Amino acid sequence: MTEGWRRGLEHAIAKAYGLTYDAVVEGFAPYEALRDQVAGYVQRSAPRGARVVDVACGIGNVCLRLGELGYSVQGYDAVGTLIEVARSKQRAMAAADVRFDELDVARAPAPREFDVLVSLNTLYWHPDPDGLVRACHAALRRDGHAVFVTYVRRARVVGTALEVRAAQGTVAALRSLRWLVPTALFERLRDFEPRYLDPGELRAMLEHAGFEIIEERATFLAGMCHLVWARTQESPHAPALRAGGDSVQ
Repeated sequence: MTEGWRRGLEHAIAKAYGLTYDAVVEGFAPYEALRDQVAGYVQRSAPRGARVVDVACGIGNVCLRLGELGYSVQGYDAVGTLIEVARSKQRAMAAADVRFDELDVARAPAPREFDVLVSLNTLYWHPDPDGLVRACHAALRRDGHAVFVTYVRRARVVGTALEVRAAQGTVAALRSLRWLVPTALFERLRDFEPRYLDPGELRAMLEHAGFEIIEERATFLAGMCHLVWARTQESPHAPALRAGGDSVQ
């Protein structure tokens, strides 16, 4: 495939993704639970009115949710098509304190002005995950907080559905197909080399970039994702926690 055809296909895939994503995830309980988890960590990180940045925000669902909670939100994504969809949703919702711009912060760093950063499932596809994490650290003010979520394994339809059935029953497993099937198809069509970090690799990457881990947990379908809450330096307001929520003395 020529470079021009490859770029054209990627653009078409991104546009299809942007236009169909809400149909896949809205009302899908595991996704809404993950979004609420992320919002909860943001609320534990900073009060209403704080500045939050979403790196690789996609079509802006998390940004708009945080805007509803009273935060001043900046969403960045390197794919202009997704930013266009996010902006149209923002206009429809009249979300005044939410802004979307096209930017890959690993290549054109954001200003160091944010209190909280969120990054959902970006590290597994980004061509420079280490550089992205360093850029995330640089975008935060002193004593800023960050919430990172990343896939730890591929979205295998049958295998993951069986894991969900074992944990939650047949009905939940059947419902999981709503997300698993289109996601597996999307990953097959995209031209990228996925990088699935295990929790230890994710911790090491974040700590090397200057983050201190506060709390971490497995999340989403049968633990397909790993979530880490971190900060840029010691804070008197958020005691360090081990995985599972035990305080570190």
